[in-house]
Amino acid sequence: MKIAVILGSHRREGKNKEIEDMLIGLNLEHELDFIRMADTHIFGCTTCYECAKTNKCVLDDDFEAIYKKLIAADMIFIITPVYAIIPSRLTALFERLTSLLFASGLLNTENNPLLGKKVAVFSYCSSQICDEKDIKYIFQKFVMTGYSFDAVNYRYINDCPNANEKYNYNICEYIKNVALAL
Repeated sequence: MKIAVILGSHRREGKNKEIEDMLIGLNLEHELDFIRMADTHIFGCTTCYECAKTNKCVLDDDFEAIYKKLIAADMIFIITPVYAIIPSRLTALFERLTSLLFASGLLNTENNPLLGKKVAVFSYCSSQICDEKDIKYIFQKFVMTGYSFDAVNYRYINDCPNANEKYNYNICEYIKNVALAL
């Protein structure tokens, strides 16, 4: 199984690197394809709607390569710190996914190439595991039909309302537990 791991931090080191190293060190049977937002060059959507004609974004950045990785993956992990709810490059990725899938008529249809992908969302800050609900609200529209913005109604791989208590505020332990259970 191939897992696209989106590391949402703009930093290459620190907790972001610790999480990446931990995942690599698990020696999972699954292939990990890391998408490091710190290393990406991605613009926000300009709403030109050229993607409606070609199913491809015309902006010259890393979006298309990331989109292809997400399509090729069997599962997606989104691991991100809380800066201002969602870091700007991750926000740009979500914005571009929305525009491409909507303008090309794929959003909320059975033809969406991301439909039904298994997804886990992890959010953290300097001292604890953070509530990933806001990111889950946004991302569920990419992987399901009939989504809503008032409830997380997609079946994410990780659903642990008391994650801080269960994992002693340790985001690496939380991610590790979910990864090993695959």
